[in-house]
Amino acid sequence: MTVSISENVQIKKRKTRHSNGSGSFRKRKDGSIEYRVCYDLPNGEIFRKSFYGKTQSDCRDKKQEYDKQNAVPLDKIYTVSEWAVRWLALYKKDKCSINLYEQYKFIVENYIILNIGKLQLTAVKPAHIIEMMNKYKNMSKSHVRTMMTCVRGIFETAIDNDLCVKNPAKNINPEYKKPKEREFFNEKEIQIIEKFCFEERSNISDALLTLLYTGLRREELLGLQWGDIDFINEEINVNRCIVLEKGIKKIKGDLKNEFSKRVIPLFPQVNLILKNKPRTCEFVFPANGNDYQSPNGFSTTYHRLLKRINRLNNRENHIRELTPHCCRHTFATYLSARGVDIKIIQSILGHADISMTGNLYTHSTIDGIKKAVKDFKY
Repeated sequence: MTVSISENVQIKKRKTRHSNGSGSFRKRKDGSIEYRVCYDLPNGEIFRKSFYGKTQSDCRDKKQEYDKQNAVPLDKIYTVSEWAVRWLALYKKDKCSINLYEQYKFIVENYIILNIGKLQLTAVKPAHIIEMMNKYKNMSKSHVRTMMTCVRGIFETAIDNDLCVKNPAKNINPEYKKPKEREFFNEKEIQIIEKFCFEERSNISDALLTLLYTGLRREELLGLQWGDIDFINEEINVNRCIVLEKGIKKIKGDLKNEFSKRVIPLFPQVNLILKNKPRTCEFVFPANGNDYQSPNGFSTTYHRLLKRINRLNNRENHIRELTPHCCRHTFATYLSARGVDIKIIQSILGHADISMTGNLYTHSTIDGIKKAVKDFKY
């Protein structure tokens, strides 16, 4: 049996409806026609997809072209490679961020297909997965976890579609490279940075100080708009970020996780910086053309600033040229060292877990956060 599958369809339990491959028309408010079609799956579930056009004939033509391009036999014996490609298209494309989808795609094409792609889904054993993952045990924890997310996802969805009966990756816990200890600026370096930046008062100097006193991610900092700064209540609302998708900068309202959209304290140091900062556009830290900055462009300017600090200081007052994300580690490290509760730190940073301690997460009120960090100072 052959049915059409698309990444834009919904899976629902069988109900009384038109026969397989047929559908119904309805006129939309804008005058266009929607043709909603149902496709049967062997496991008793259905796919529903809509086609749009000016006339019913347009809709039928689009359905016919869709069927021609996307017809997939679900009763065949699939190899891992064949189903992995379908898994990407059906379950991941347009279901996650472009960057994450590209990461999944890279892993499927360069690791999974390369190692077990020729095997039939029903032939893959846990030993095959272990053998593959052992090749990459010197990779980072996050990379190994993403690989396992892909492998498990491929087999779980294959089971859902009656293409195999067991997930060979279900109980496998692969090894990974022990992460390096997170770097952060020490107190002497912070004093050098503060002295230089408060004297220079440039856009990038203000940005560096703000990173040190908010723990914001680079992308969140670049997404800040003046409307997000509440000087009266001394709060910063984190609502958006700037990301790169296929090399193009883009404003994104969906942040990294559900805890990333948050309210954080506006420390006196940042309050002073922002109150005296020129407003050239809606963004607090814009690019030279008064547009929002690209994350990579910001990092380039940031590292130039650190080099400038070292160039203008003697060797004893040099600082390490750490990344913008290390400012976030610095902020969290010093909050922790001063006894701020781990849950408060997690709430300020917008972590799903912090080390990761997500199982300890409880929502903290902004008043509780401000009280806990009221006298914070490096």
